[in-house]
Amino acid sequence: MTSLHASSKSFRVALGLLCLLIVYGSLYPLTWNFSAPQDFIWCGPIGLMDLIENVILFLPLGALLGWSAQGNTHKGRHFATWFVLALVLASTLQWLQKYLPRTPALSDVLFNLAGYTLGWAAGLASGWRVARLLHRHPQWAEADRFALVLLALWLVAELYPLIPTLDVSSVAHNVKSLWQQNPWQPRRMLLHLGMAVIGLSAVTHLARTAQLALYARPLALLVALAVLAGKFVIVGQSPGMAVVAGIVGGFLLWRWIDTWPAGQRWTAMAGLALFTYVLDALWPWQWRNPPTAMDWMPFASALKTSVQAAITARAFEGLCFGTILWSTTVRHGAGLPGMTFSTALLAFACEWTQRYLPTRTAEITSVLVALAMGWMLSVCMGRVSFQSTASHDAG
Repeated sequence: MTSLHASSKSFRVALGLLCLLIVYGSLYPLTWNFSAPQDFIWCGPIGLMDLIENVILFLPLGALLGWSAQGNTHKGRHFATWFVLALVLASTLQWLQKYLPRTPALSDVLFNLAGYTLGWAAGLASGWRVARLLHRHPQWAEADRFALVLLALWLVAELYPLIPTLDVSSVAHNVKSLWQQNPWQPRRMLLHLGMAVIGLSAVTHLARTAQLALYARPLALLVALAVLAGKFVIVGQSPGMAVVAGIVGGFLLWRWIDTWPAGQRWTAMAGLALFTYVLDALWPWQWRNPPTAMDWMPFASALKTSVQAAITARAFEGLCFGTILWSTTVRHGAGLPGMTFSTALLAFACEWTQRYLPTRTAEITSVLVALAMGWMLSVCMGRVSFQSTASHDAG
């Protein structure tokens, strides 16, 4: 696997992409008004979601830098240097917001720096923990890293924000949704069924490539039960019977598919991921005329909606695109550049079709997600041979 060491090309690309996303997210919608700048205030309106947004914005950057600090003998200097750079970046972006329809505030800078600090600590701790784990269990060095990426995307798509509720009434509300919501929601049920099959396949493959084949299926059962439980105890869920039926049905379908030969399993995964994405992308399968315009600004609708809706939607797309690429390239030997281009073309075709669908917004974001998943797969599978992965598939 290609390492995200500070001197590697993958690290520099990832760092550049994260900084670009921070700049874009902070300066969106890029409509400048230099004639009437706003006042820079000390403390803007602080709501829970606004706080979370500003913390999350710098959290991945801090996590990447903290991870890269492994082996650095001057970790304090590393943290401080990048803290100053993060401060300069956050302050500059807030100052530029004076000329945008945004609210430039010092409090946002503090939240950004809190996100960087939390991310750096989490990245350093996780990197240290992974290094110790690999030292004690060297067989985990052969584990399929991209399976771990898919597992993380599934959990985010299903359980974001991954924060258990402490309010008993919220748990009761989630439980009541089982009989208060319409149980017949075929689209919702099929989407969660597809995600469950993909996620559980990633769990078992991760275990098998880590030489834990005997525990693969019991581990998948535990993860499925954890996701089901999370639907009732995680903030902002309200699953309803359709979601529960989808996850349970996904587990049963995965259990059947897992008995197939390796080649058939991965073909099924690619087909299921394709079906799941297209089902979501082209719903409600109704047509309007004339079509709406294509939005060429990336993440336009995501930045206009809630954080939860935006992150879960991108995680869902990444899960589907990643599975298509993972199943066809690593498992069947297709060329990654060609498959990445084809997957991005599929995303563009679906987005273009959304111009004719009611309640949908056609934009370029999905294409960028497909390209990002292709790059992520190339990073994760840099040193893994097709022969070695095939031997694990047969187990």
